[in-house]
Amino acid sequence: MMEKTDPLISIQISVYALDGKVREAVHCYLDALDATGIQRETGSMSTVVWGEAAQVWSALQSAYETVAAQHEVIVNTTMSNAAPLPARASGQR
Repeated sequence: MMEKTDPLISIQISVYALDGKVREAVHCYLDALDATGIQRETGSMSTVVWGEAAQVWSALQSAYETVAAQHEVIVNTTMSNAAPLPARASGQR
């Protein structure tokens, strides 16, 4: 019997600071994501994270709780179990 694993998902994330501290809020969120060990690729307007669903959900919750404790933010996400992964994640899906 094959071992059951969580499905791979990818999520595009954008962070909007309502307190005017845009750079600080974005870096706070990204640092919190990095602390979880999740893989990410950041562009000029958004970040994409990917991995097994349980790991991704946990990382997003942790990053949100960290940034929300320090800033007033909106975190916008787009989720997929079928969208192509970033080039550096080639072969994972």
